[in-house]
Amino acid sequence: MNDKIEENDAGFVAQWSRTVNLECGTVFVNPNLPDDIFFDKLTQITCMNEKTIIEAAKIFKENQSQMFVYTINDKKLEDFLLQKKFIFFDTQHVLIKTVQPNLFESNVTRITEQNSSMWSEIFCNSYDCFEWLDEVNQIVKNSCSNIEYVVDANYNASCAALYEKNSILGLYCLGTLPTHRRKGLARSLIEYALNWVRTKKLDHLMLETYKKDNLLEFYSKLGFNEIYEKKIYTI
Repeated sequence: MNDKIEENDAGFVAQWSRTVNLECGTVFVNPNLPDDIFFDKLTQITCMNEKTIIEAAKIFKENQSQMFVYTINDKKLEDFLLQKKFIFFDTQHVLIKTVQPNLFESNVTRITEQNSSMWSEIFCNSYDCFEWLDEVNQIVKNSCSNIEYVVDANYNASCAALYEKNSILGLYCLGTLPTHRRKGLARSLIEYALNWVRTKKLDHLMLETYKKDNLLEFYSKLGFNEIYEKKIYTI
């Protein structure tokens, strides 16, 4: 299960960032989305190899971006990173939810190349990164054939990206404009994703959330269960 989820994560991020395969890990980096904990990272680390850390650090430096390293239940790797002067930054929680009957139908606007700016503006305003607008809009245009980008149809104020791989539907980039939060818009997009899982007979809906975002309780109330976590280090 964990490997399938990690492949889903990597498949989505590869649509947003450049992929560099190293001897013992994979780097994702996008200089136009600098210092982002999700889109600029060293992950899928298979061995403790100083060469890999050095090569990754060089890539991030060349792209003028902060380096984030993801670890999964690997105390030796964490100790190795600490020895190399990395510091602990955050924890990413990986959550799944199985489909239940009698789901509500949610009305959404599906994004195409023609209306990509709608999704991009909601995303950038939700995450307070409006300087990324042009880059995000170009990414959405280029990847909308592989990723389902959706916006709530009632207010055009909440967005999500859905990526299917390994019989898992990954829900990414879930965001709502500050002026429209606590209205159930994110919940409606989650319901839409769950209906997708049910219709296509997939195994699970998966999402990831960071401890610093303080959303773990919110997702738990919606029926998501944590199955593992990733420790994130930076330097």
